[in-house]
Amino acid sequence: MGEDERLSAVADELELLLDELRSFRANRQVGVHRKCISNLYYAAFHAVRALLFSHGLETKTHEGTQRLFAAHFIRSGAFDRQHLKTLGQLEADRLRADYQGFHQFDAEDVARAYAPVIALVAAAMNDLEVCVPASIETIAPSIRAEIADDG
Repeated sequence: MGEDERLSAVADELELLLDELRSFRANRQVGVHRKCISNLYYAAFHAVRALLFSHGLETKTHEGTQRLFAAHFIRSGAFDRQHLKTLGQLEADRLRADYQGFHQFDAEDVARAYAPVIALVAAAMNDLEVCVPASIETIAPSIRAEIADDG
């Protein structure tokens, strides 16, 4: 992956992240908790993918994303292990939300998932602002504004 591709991939992931945060807000306002869970997972997922791409690490799957995140950011101590747990738990919840209609989610489930996701997104943004500041300067304020909101 060349430098231009790497920076383009970071920007693409951040656009997807912002879309998920905005969709989360809309779904939360109308009480669509199942979609909120999915939005939170994908927000965390895209934040981690942006982080990986910024460091030249390419992944194509959900499992690969978690594996590379663990290998390069958790084991090194750059990111707290809780962020990996958040991503894993949310993926399991997202699968239930998307494929198990009998599984119900409520406002408490959404509230419980929200803070850890925002912490993960904030940590990823902090790293990105150091690693690739010029490539994220136009989108970073919008993402920061979304995560500053109380959800």
